[in-house]
Amino acid sequence: MSSQPSTSSASSTPLSSVPITPQESDLLCTKLHAVYCFDVLAAHFEKRQPVSPPFSTPGQYALFVTWNTDARAHRFGKKSKPALRGCIGTFSPQPLAKGLRQYALVSALEDHRFSPIAATELPHLSVSVSILTPFTPIPDPLAWVPGVHGIHITFPNPRNAHQSLSATYLPEVTPEQGWSREEAILSAIQKAGWRGSVKVGDEVWRSLKVKVYSSQKAGVTWKEYLRWKETGLGLEVKVGKGDETTEDEEEQDDEVI
Repeated sequence: MSSQPSTSSASSTPLSSVPITPQESDLLCTKLHAVYCFDVLAAHFEKRQPVSPPFSTPGQYALFVTWNTDARAHRFGKKSKPALRGCIGTFSPQPLAKGLRQYALVSALEDHRFSPIAATELPHLSVSVSILTPFTPIPDPLAWVPGVHGIHITFPNPRNAHQSLSATYLPEVTPEQGWSREEAILSAIQKAGWRGSVKVGDEVWRSLKVKVYSSQKAGVTWKEYLRWKETGLGLEVKVGKGDETTEDEEEQDDEVI
Protein backbone atom coordinates (compact mmCIF):
# COMPACT_ATOMS: atom_id res chain seq x y z
CA MET A 1 0.00 0.00 0.00
CA SER A 2 1.41 3.38 -0.95
CA SER A 3 2.10 5.85 1.81
CA GLN A 4 -0.22 8.84 2.11
CA PRO A 5 0.30 12.19 3.79
CA SER A 6 -1.30 12.11 7.21
CA THR A 7 -4.29 14.35 7.71
CA SER A 8 -5.12 13.17 11.21
CA SER A 9 -4.76 15.52 14.15
CA ALA A 10 -2.92 14.57 17.33
CA SER A 11 -5.28 16.74 19.30
CA SER A 12 -8.58 15.47 20.68
CA THR A 13 -10.17 18.88 20.27
CA PRO A 14 -12.83 19.41 17.60
CA LEU A 15 -11.76 20.22 14.05
CA SER A 16 -11.32 23.91 13.46
CA SER A 17 -11.49 26.56 10.79
CA VAL A 18 -8.95 28.87 9.20
CA PRO A 19 -9.41 32.20 10.98
CA ILE A 20 -11.22 34.66 8.75
CA THR A 21 -11.36 38.42 8.98
CA PRO A 22 -14.56 40.40 9.69
CA GLN A 23 -14.43 41.57 6.07
CA GLU A 24 -14.36 37.97 4.86
CA SER A 25 -17.33 37.04 7.02
CA ASP A 26 -19.53 39.24 4.81
CA LEU A 27 -18.35 37.57 1.61
CA LEU A 28 -20.23 34.88 -0.21
CA CYS A 29 -17.04 32.87 -0.80
CA THR A 30 -14.52 32.38 2.03
CA LYS A 31 -11.65 30.12 3.02
CA LEU A 32 -14.17 27.86 4.74
CA HIS A 33 -15.42 26.75 1.34
CA ALA A 34 -11.86 26.00 0.21
CA VAL A 35 -10.82 24.03 3.29
CA TYR A 36 -13.96 21.93 2.92
CA CYS A 37 -12.82 20.98 -0.59
CA PHE A 38 -9.44 19.94 0.81
CA ASP A 39 -11.12 17.76 3.42
CA VAL A 40 -13.31 16.15 0.76
CA LEU A 41 -10.22 15.17 -1.24
CA ALA A 42 -8.30 14.02 1.85
CA ALA A 43 -11.32 11.96 2.94
CA HIS A 44 -11.38 10.30 -0.49
CA PHE A 45 -7.82 9.05 -0.02
CA GLU A 46 -8.38 8.10 3.62
CA LYS A 47 -11.58 6.23 2.75
CA ARG A 48 -13.69 8.17 5.24
CA GLN A 49 -16.57 10.60 5.09
CA PRO A 50 -15.63 14.29 4.90
CA VAL A 51 -16.46 16.55 7.81
CA SER A 52 -19.75 18.41 7.94
CA PRO A 53 -19.58 21.59 5.83
CA PRO A 54 -18.13 24.39 8.02
CA PHE A 55 -20.43 26.97 6.51
CA SER A 56 -24.11 27.71 6.12
CA THR A 57 -24.68 29.44 2.80
CA PRO A 58 -28.29 29.65 1.62
CA GLY A 59 -29.23 29.74 -2.01
CA GLN A 60 -27.83 27.94 -5.03
CA TYR A 61 -24.85 29.00 -7.10
CA ALA A 62 -22.74 28.11 -10.11
CA LEU A 63 -19.24 27.23 -8.94
CA PHE A 64 -15.77 26.07 -9.93
CA VAL A 65 -13.07 24.27 -7.96
CA THR A 66 -9.44 24.77 -9.00
CA TRP A 67 -6.42 22.75 -7.87
CA ASN A 68 -2.86 24.05 -8.30
CA THR A 69 0.48 22.46 -7.43
CA ASP A 70 3.89 23.83 -6.49
CA ALA A 71 5.56 20.42 -6.86
CA ARG A 72 7.84 21.55 -9.68
CA ALA A 73 9.11 24.56 -7.76
CA HIS A 74 9.66 22.36 -4.70
CA ARG A 75 11.52 19.74 -6.73
CA PHE A 76 13.93 22.18 -8.37
CA GLY A 77 14.15 24.66 -5.52
CA LYS A 78 13.01 27.56 -7.67
CA LYS A 79 10.35 30.16 -7.17
CA SER A 80 7.60 29.88 -9.76
CA LYS A 81 3.87 30.28 -10.07
CA PRO A 82 1.81 27.24 -9.04
CA ALA A 83 0.79 25.09 -11.99
CA LEU A 84 -2.80 24.20 -12.77
CA ARG A 85 -3.65 20.65 -11.70
CA GLY A 86 -7.37 20.60 -12.41
CA CYS A 87 -10.34 22.93 -12.73
CA ILE A 88 -13.92 21.84 -13.30
CA GLY A 89 -17.24 23.28 -12.21
CA THR A 90 -20.80 23.87 -13.28
CA PHE A 91 -22.89 26.78 -14.47
CA SER A 92 -26.03 25.07 -13.16
CA PRO A 93 -26.80 26.63 -9.75
CA GLN A 94 -26.86 24.16 -6.89
CA PRO A 95 -26.49 24.09 -3.08
CA LEU A 96 -22.88 24.87 -2.17
CA ALA A 97 -22.28 21.90 0.12
CA LYS A 98 -23.45 19.49 -2.56
CA GLY A 99 -21.61 21.26 -5.37
CA LEU A 100 -18.31 21.65 -3.55
CA ARG A 101 -18.31 18.05 -2.41
CA GLN A 102 -18.91 16.88 -5.98
CA TYR A 103 -16.53 19.18 -7.83
CA ALA A 104 -13.70 18.98 -5.30
CA LEU A 105 -13.33 15.38 -6.49
CA VAL A 106 -14.32 15.82 -10.13
CA SER A 107 -11.76 18.60 -10.65
CA ALA A 108 -9.04 16.65 -8.83
CA LEU A 109 -9.63 13.26 -10.42
CA GLU A 110 -11.50 13.70 -13.70
CA ASP A 111 -10.03 16.71 -15.52
CA HIS A 112 -9.10 15.06 -18.83
CA ARG A 113 -6.18 17.46 -19.31
CA PHE A 114 -4.29 15.92 -16.39
CA SER A 115 -3.69 12.60 -14.67
CA PRO A 116 -5.76 12.13 -11.49
CA ILE A 117 -4.27 13.76 -8.42
CA ALA A 118 -2.53 11.24 -6.15
CA ALA A 119 -2.48 11.24 -2.35
CA THR A 120 1.27 11.89 -2.34
CA GLU A 121 0.65 15.24 -4.03
CA LEU A 122 -1.46 16.68 -1.22
CA PRO A 123 1.34 18.62 0.54
CA HIS A 124 2.07 20.49 -2.69
CA LEU A 125 -1.51 21.45 -3.49
CA SER A 126 -3.59 24.56 -3.06
CA VAL A 127 -7.29 24.79 -3.81
CA SER A 128 -9.51 27.71 -4.68
CA VAL A 129 -13.27 28.03 -4.99
CA SER A 130 -14.99 30.44 -7.36
CA ILE A 131 -18.67 31.18 -6.75
CA LEU A 132 -20.38 32.81 -9.70
CA THR A 133 -23.13 35.39 -9.98
CA PRO A 134 -26.00 34.91 -12.48
CA PHE A 135 -25.25 35.49 -16.16
CA THR A 136 -26.15 38.79 -17.85
CA PRO A 137 -26.40 39.01 -21.67
CA ILE A 138 -24.47 41.87 -23.30
CA PRO A 139 -25.27 43.45 -26.70
CA ASP A 140 -21.64 43.70 -27.82
CA PRO A 141 -18.97 40.95 -27.41
CA LEU A 142 -16.56 43.62 -26.16
CA ALA A 143 -18.89 45.30 -23.64
CA TRP A 144 -17.23 43.89 -20.52
CA VAL A 145 -14.34 44.64 -18.17
CA PRO A 146 -11.35 42.25 -17.92
CA GLY A 147 -10.66 41.20 -14.34
CA VAL A 148 -14.21 42.11 -13.31
CA HIS A 149 -16.31 39.99 -15.63
CA GLY A 150 -16.09 36.39 -16.68
CA ILE A 151 -17.35 35.64 -20.18
CA HIS A 152 -19.50 32.83 -21.53
CA ILE A 153 -19.90 32.61 -25.30
CA THR A 154 -22.18 30.51 -27.48
CA PHE A 155 -22.47 30.44 -31.26
CA PRO A 156 -23.76 28.07 -33.94
CA ASN A 157 -21.15 25.77 -35.43
CA PRO A 158 -20.49 27.22 -38.91
CA ARG A 159 -20.17 23.68 -40.24
CA ASN A 160 -23.20 22.25 -38.46
CA ALA A 161 -26.17 24.56 -37.96
CA HIS A 162 -27.76 22.09 -35.55
CA GLN A 163 -24.82 22.29 -33.13
CA SER A 164 -23.93 25.10 -30.77
CA LEU A 165 -20.41 25.69 -29.50
CA SER A 166 -19.66 27.32 -26.15
CA ALA A 167 -16.80 28.26 -23.87
CA THR A 168 -16.09 30.35 -20.81
CA TYR A 169 -13.29 32.14 -19.02
CA LEU A 170 -13.44 33.11 -15.35
CA PRO A 171 -12.86 36.81 -14.52
CA GLU A 172 -9.21 36.34 -13.56
CA VAL A 173 -8.18 34.52 -16.74
CA THR A 174 -8.03 37.50 -19.11
CA PRO A 175 -5.66 39.65 -16.99
CA GLU A 176 -3.57 36.61 -16.04
CA GLN A 177 -3.01 35.86 -19.72
CA GLY A 178 -2.42 39.51 -20.60
CA TRP A 179 -5.20 39.45 -23.19
CA SER A 180 -7.24 42.30 -24.53
CA ARG A 181 -11.02 41.82 -24.63
CA GLU A 182 -10.81 40.99 -28.33
CA GLU A 183 -8.06 38.42 -27.74
CA ALA A 184 -10.06 36.81 -24.94
CA ILE A 185 -13.14 36.43 -27.15
CA LEU A 186 -11.09 35.02 -30.03
CA SER A 187 -9.40 32.57 -27.66
CA ALA A 188 -12.78 31.51 -26.27
CA ILE A 189 -14.00 30.82 -29.81
CA GLN A 190 -11.05 28.47 -30.32
CA LYS A 191 -11.60 26.91 -26.91
CA ALA A 192 -15.20 26.20 -27.91
CA GLY A 193 -13.89 24.02 -30.71
CA TRP A 194 -13.91 26.26 -33.78
CA ARG A 195 -10.59 26.09 -35.61
CA GLY A 196 -11.47 28.26 -38.60
CA SER A 197 -10.37 31.85 -39.00
CA VAL A 198 -12.32 34.52 -37.14
CA LYS A 199 -12.11 38.29 -37.32
CA VAL A 200 -13.96 41.02 -35.49
CA GLY A 201 -17.15 41.75 -37.41
CA ASP A 202 -17.18 38.63 -39.57
CA GLU A 203 -20.02 36.12 -39.72
CA VAL A 204 -18.84 34.02 -36.78
CA TRP A 205 -18.24 37.12 -34.67
CA ARG A 206 -21.72 38.47 -35.44
CA SER A 207 -23.28 35.15 -34.45
CA LEU A 208 -21.80 35.30 -30.96
CA LYS A 209 -24.04 35.46 -27.92
CA VAL A 210 -22.01 36.64 -24.97
CA LYS A 211 -23.01 36.66 -21.32
CA VAL A 212 -20.95 38.04 -18.46
CA TYR A 213 -20.78 37.20 -14.80
CA SER A 214 -18.65 38.02 -11.80
CA SER A 215 -17.26 35.73 -9.14
CA GLN A 216 -15.89 35.65 -5.64
CA LYS A 217 -12.82 33.52 -5.09
CA ALA A 218 -11.09 32.14 -1.99
CA GLY A 219 -8.33 29.59 -1.58
CA VAL A 220 -6.08 27.81 0.89
CA THR A 221 -2.86 25.80 0.84
CA TRP A 222 -2.32 22.34 2.32
CA LYS A 223 -0.59 23.92 5.33
CA GLU A 224 -3.59 26.14 5.94
CA TYR A 225 -5.85 23.10 5.72
CA LEU A 226 -3.78 21.30 8.38
CA ARG A 227 -3.90 24.40 10.58
CA TRP A 228 -7.68 24.38 10.13
CA LYS A 229 -7.76 20.87 11.58
CA GLU A 230 -5.59 21.68 14.57
CA THR A 231 -6.26 25.24 15.72
CA GLY A 232 -8.80 28.02 15.52
CA LEU A 233 -12.56 28.17 15.79
CA GLY A 234 -14.86 25.18 16.17
CA LEU A 235 -15.90 23.52 12.94
CA GLU A 236 -19.07 21.61 13.66
CA VAL A 237 -21.88 23.87 12.48
CA LYS A 238 -25.27 23.10 11.06
CA VAL A 239 -25.76 23.27 7.33
CA GLY A 240 -28.26 25.92 6.28
CA LYS A 241 -31.41 25.13 4.35
CA GLY A 242 -29.75 26.31 1.17
CA ASP A 243 -27.35 23.38 1.43
CA GLU A 244 -29.99 20.70 1.76
CA THR A 245 -30.30 18.39 -1.21
CA THR A 246 -32.28 15.38 -2.30
CA GLU A 247 -31.17 12.19 -3.97
CA ASP A 248 -33.31 12.70 -7.04
CA GLU A 249 -31.81 16.02 -8.15
CA GLU A 250 -30.77 15.79 -11.77
CA GLU A 251 -27.11 15.64 -12.72
CA GLN A 252 -25.53 18.81 -14.11
CA ASP A 253 -23.12 19.23 -17.01
CA ASP A 254 -19.50 19.76 -16.02
CA GLU A 255 -17.54 22.70 -17.40
CA VAL A 256 -13.75 22.76 -17.77
CA ILE A 257 -11.93 26.07 -17.36
